[in-house]
Amino acid sequence: MKGQIDLTRYVSNLDRNVYTIYNLPEEVIAVIFAYVSRSPLSFRDNLKKLLEDDELAVSDAAGGITSFYSEKAARFHEKWVVGYGHSSVAEHAVAHIGIERISRLASAELELANSFNSFTEYSQRYQRPRRGDWYLPPELQDHPEAQSLYADLQEKAYDTYERLLSGLIGHLADRLPRHDGESEKRFRIRVEKTAFEDARYVLTLATLTNLGMTGNGRALRDTLIRLLSSRYPECRQLAREMEREIGRVIPTLLKHVKPSPYIMDTRESLEKRWKETKASARAFSEPAGRPSARFLRLPDYEDALTQAAVSLLIENSTLSYEEAEEKARALSRSEKEELIDEALKRLRFFDNPLDSFQHLVYRLELKISEANWHQLLRHNRRTHFTWGLPTTELGYTIPPRIRDAGLADPFSRLVEQATETYRKIREVCPAAAPYCVTNAHHRQVTATVTLWELYHLINLRTSPEAQWDIRTAFEELLSELKRHHPVLARYARRRAEDPPAGGGA
Repeated sequence: MKGQIDLTRYVSNLDRNVYTIYNLPEEVIAVIFAYVSRSPLSFRDNLKKLLEDDELAVSDAAGGITSFYSEKAARFHEKWVVGYGHSSVAEHAVAHIGIERISRLASAELELANSFNSFTEYSQRYQRPRRGDWYLPPELQDHPEAQSLYADLQEKAYDTYERLLSGLIGHLADRLPRHDGESEKRFRIRVEKTAFEDARYVLTLATLTNLGMTGNGRALRDTLIRLLSSRYPECRQLAREMEREIGRVIPTLLKHVKPSPYIMDTRESLEKRWKETKASARAFSEPAGRPSARFLRLPDYEDALTQAAVSLLIENSTLSYEEAEEKARALSRSEKEELIDEALKRLRFFDNPLDSFQHLVYRLELKISEANWHQLLRHNRRTHFTWGLPTTELGYTIPPRIRDAGLADPFSRLVEQATETYRKIREVCPAAAPYCVTNAHHRQVTATVTLWELYHLINLRTSPEAQWDIRTAFEELLSELKRHHPVLARYARRRAEDPPAGGGA
């Protein structure tokens, strides 16, 4: 590059210790950040050197600066990221991806592929799906009879959705209380959105959705590997399309993305072992059991109090672990409870507890509707999930307002048709059967969470604005936590109360 380098095109200031970097490709920004571990120069100085050495191709363009990654950036990433496995470098490169018209099944697989990605997804709670917006697995083309059953289910699901929606709107219009000062238009919108929330339970996992996604290079690479190793062809195709588009922004960081033999071979082996023993497992059934949420494992209360006290003492002193443990064990139960109450009582509805509470670990079991599961897999912060495959074997949820409106019969008929279609298609095309599962069907989920994460989930999911299904699950968990760990649970639910004066969400 000839002439004077104007760094103000690329950094927000030239004379302060904190600044942002922009107008450069994400992969180049990652290189600049990575240089700091090998160079005494500042980020700004490294950028200036690259520009002066003509290592970056930069040109003025209408509306701003257009630039693209250099061969030097590519060589750097080849050496340190691809060659030596320094994957942390890739975390400084970020891509934003729009993904449209994928199934709800695929969106869940994508959102579970890596916890470092961020998502915003089309909400069936607030928007009305369109007829015909469902995914048809290409593998069904070889099974015309199964494809016909599949298509019939998807159309019937939408027919039932429309019937439920109409019935719920009439029912709710007569029963929902008006808010003070609420206009007729706003009331109608609220009634309609409430009806959307419950009618959607008959829609299947084939229903199309859209989402926006943001991820760093390392997380995106790991995401693509997971998707390429998926049991679902739709997910594998999605991975290749994502790889193509992300490669336009951070090309080097996605080199050598391949399916994982470990994931695929291990899954095949475990599934084979399971099939060999399945003859003795329970037969297909339609259990009437309700959804459930419970603790599989809670720490002993006395031990939990002691561990929390130890962590709080270490966090707020210069004590060694042995000294903190000795002091904590010398406290009576009431003294430990007072210490923990002191550490939690100032929490406001938008606060997180101190990091010390991340050392208390709980194990959960959830048997919840697909609608509930799709909410839970988003908006959690640090939950570690193990989830079962989509199935019709574990029963289903009928929304209470569906029952109250006298619409349980058409609802159940559709769910039962989905169950029967799932069974028939599973026999001839197993990969397509999960798309017949409805939002009402239950999925088996286990989760490991810390008390810190429980505070986040309970606070968020028991608030008045939370959807009724997930609110019920976390109210059950909160009730059980209060019984067994009363002081530790005392301030978990805070959003249920009005925010303090001057506060904000």
